[in-house]
Amino acid sequence: MIQGYQSWQGSTSELAAAAADLLPDGADDERLNERLVRYYVQSGLLTRPQRSGREAVFGYRQLLELVAARTLVRDGWPLAKIADWNRSADERALLDVIDQGSPVTPVSVASDGRARFPETRRLALAVNDDPGADLGLYAWLAERGVAVLRAYSTAQALSLLDRARVHVVISDLARVEAGALNKRAGMVLAQAVRERSDVPMVLFTLDKSPQIKALALDAGVNYVTESPDDLRDWLQKIGL
Repeated sequence: MIQGYQSWQGSTSELAAAAADLLPDGADDERLNERLVRYYVQSGLLTRPQRSGREAVFGYRQLLELVAARTLVRDGWPLAKIADWNRSADERALLDVIDQGSPVTPVSVASDGRARFPETRRLALAVNDDPGADLGLYAWLAERGVAVLRAYSTAQALSLLDRARVHVVISDLARVEAGALNKRAGMVLAQAVRERSDVPMVLFTLDKSPQIKALALDAGVNYVTESPDDLRDWLQKIGL
């Protein structure tokens, strides 16, 4: 439903009212008002609005940020981490949070202020810039009790990896990042992952060339496949 607001613009009070309409039980959220919107802007949870004279003019991006922020607040996220997430998230990532809620709820905040994820759950980090891709795989993992953290870029994936005890990384090969197609984004991610962790990583790609497979393995990928069945078999072999 929120996609119907893509051309939306409004004032501070109109932003609060639109978010309340879009949130479950938003009308009962007494804190969702002009004062909260201004506080979120000052705290970096919302992108600063444009100005028309002395009036603030908000748009679709800020509406997504506000609805996502209130969703994550209800799931226990601290405001500082919501601000980090909103700043790094693209529109698809924000929509994913709005549609599905927090991928995994942080249960505590460490002394360094970073939100931590539960370590008792098996987590798969799925990295793909297409929000509609691999949904069957994610459903299969969920049936097996594996929670899926979704990222749409290398930067988002590494941010999640720093905060969560991930049991496997599943990445595509090519992604649009920073407005340009990176045909080897999965390999770049693998190299960065190996600097941080020995977590198992699989590259799920339609590219069957031996050269790509060899380069991926050299970058630190553990397994390369284009077959969903082979991917499921491999995930079961590593205990998922």
